[in-house]
Amino acid sequence: MSFSFRYLVLLALFGGAAASSSSASEPKQASQDDEAEIKAALAELPDADKTLASAQRWCAVNQGSRLGSMGAPVKVVLDGKPVFLCCAGCKKKASADPKATVKAAETLKKVNGALAKLSASDRELAEAQRFCAVMDDSRLGAMGTPVKLLIDGKPVFLCCAGCEDEAKANPKETIAKVAQLKKANASN
Repeated sequence: MSFSFRYLVLLALFGGAAASSSSASEPKQASQDDEAEIKAALAELPDADKTLASAQRWCAVNQGSRLGSMGAPVKVVLDGKPVFLCCAGCKKKASADPKATVKAAETLKKVNGALAKLSASDRELAEAQRFCAVMDDSRLGAMGTPVKLLIDGKPVFLCCAGCEDEAKANPKETIAKVAQLKKANASN
């Protein structure tokens, strides 16, 4: 059963509750089938929009939703800037605070660009962790390419080199924080 179909079934069963409760959700890693669906949905966009949507990667409102995971992304123009949403259901919230929505889209482009500099396997790990293991309110990629450390043989991503000493000084806490971040992302 595809991700899009599962979402529509949940939406039908819960009358939109699934959509509203997911607005603060964290991104989940997409399976190969989901990636194929996402690629096909993005292919429905004109080339210029496809490039912009790919640069943004995530919905500007529901930042846990990959663009293309619910069909072709929806383009809105807010404050004269194109912004992509996962679905038409996000339009109202996007339009309610256009400046915040545009800012979120710009941040997502920056994050996506920084994470794209990682290897595919490291990017997957960083996306699963999503936030710095030391400064857990700092999104990985928002300050440039995340720093990768191996602590006790486990990969740990940090927002910047300035967090390295603290991460190394408290290895058990750092590893526990990574596990907590991944669990939070996987459960949403």
